Amino acid sequence: MTGTHKLDLLNNSISYFREAVAYAQHETLETKHWKFAIVHVVQAMELAFKERLRRIHPTFIYENIDRGDRTVTLRAALARLRNPKIGNMPISDAEANKIEKAFELRNQLTHFEFDHLREHIELKFAEIFSFMIFFYRLHLSLDTSEFIDEDQHARIIKLVRARAELMARALEYMKSRGHLTVWCCPSCVEDMFVVEEQQCCFCHHKESIVECPSCGTESFESDLEDISDEFEYSMDEGVMRLENDYGMERVACPECVGRMREKIEDLRREHYYDHLAMEEYYASEPRRG
Repeated sequence: MTGTHKLDLLNNSISYFREAVAYAQHETLETKHWKFAIVHVVQAMELAFKERLRRIHPTFIYENIDRGDRTVTLRAALARLRNPKIGNMPISDAEANKIEKAFELRNQLTHFEFDHLREHIELKFAEIFSFMIFFYRLHLSLDTSEFIDEDQHARIIKLVRARAELMARALEYMKSRGHLTVWCCPSCVEDMFVVEEQQCCFCHHKESIVECPSCGTESFESDLEDISDEFEYSMDEGVMRLENDYGMERVACPECVGRMREKIEDLRREHYYDHLAMEEYYASEPRRG
């Protein structure tokens, strides 16, 4: 039984989360799409909570740990996760209240007629969506790509409310981690890229931080530019062979590239003048008979 839950809880949670994202991406103002989005994202959250409890101890996913015949409700799962003796998760009262409200809304949308405005449902979706992004990562040790595609994630964060909620949570996350080195993310162009984690905590863009081979300054790997087109090559039996790299590395950071190209041009000009000087020298020498 435990093995079955191990497979179903996490995979089903991710499946519901992906469905929620798909509904949220519909380019329409129809409320029904947001209805299905909130229903699915809350279901994903409930299953994720149970998976976290299962990892603490398999019996914690059951309402009655002595019988093991019925799993806990979302409210009970949340209470156990916040319990210092069980999950000891730092979920604030304000955050728990948001989860409770989303749970209540899910029940209303599922079991009763509803008259909520689309904007209200959209807001609730944004709150739970942003919560789940960090829950999957921090508490279920998942990589972002395991529960949402990069393109889907990019489209979702364009939603104004989802973006605002994600921004607030990302700032909260950075604050909780203490002193971090933060750069402007090349993907979302927000000052949210945590150098120590090599990942943006807002859009979750990942990229290696590398040293410039020329000056040693740290830089995004994508910022390094290839200057090997400036090198001298020769063709030998159809094979391109490097003749002269002018003592330069193949790639460099933007700050170094201009200087390196200028230096190569100076060296190339110097070699050219040296060549002319040698030709003039040999041309002026008396011919030996």
